[in-house]
Parts: sequence; C-alpha cells; structure tokens
Amino acid sequence: MEIKRPDIVNLINKVYRQERVRGKGTHGETENTPPAGDRVEISSASEVLKKELARLEKADAARNEKIADLSRRIESGEYKVESRELADLILKAIKEERSHGSHD
Repeated sequence: MEIKRPDIVNLINKVYRQERVRGKGTHGETENTPPAGDRVEISSASEVLKKELARLEKADAARNEKIADLSRRIESGEYKVESRELADLILKAIKEERSHGSHD
C-alpha cells in the first residue's frame, strides 16, 4: 500500500479529532485557565501515528535506494529499456486513465 504525504496529514487530523471528541487534552479547563501542573499524556492513537511515521521513513529510504541504483545503472549504461515493453505500458496506462476518466 502506498501512502502519500497528504495521507499523513489526514491521519494526523483524524487522530487529533478523535482525541478532542474523547476530551483528551482539555481536562475540563477553560482556555483562560492554566493547567494545575505540567502533564504529559500519550494516547494509543499517537503511538500508532508514531509507528506509521517510522514505517514511512523506512519506505522513503528504500525508495531513495532504488532511485540511486537506477541512476547508477543508467549512467553506467547497464540499464536497458525494451522499447516494445515501454510502448505497451504507456498504451495500457493511457487506456486505464481514459476508462477511469469516463466514469468520473
């Protein structure tokens, strides 16, 4: 599953909304009333978010490694493109885009 950066923002917003609905972080104080003391609360949702962000960092590192390998292969002349396969893939992508576009 590919997760893009806007998905991370949506996930963060979702977690934030869930915490507000549950009343986490408000503790009954009004905006003008300072909290009685320093307090740290880590919800299970924030732990899930932390794990997801770590997973995405690993995915980015793997992607960057693949890009570096491809760049090296292209520069050294090791990377060869089969023109027939490339043309078939381009035509397939165009057909898929057209079929998805006609349903929207």
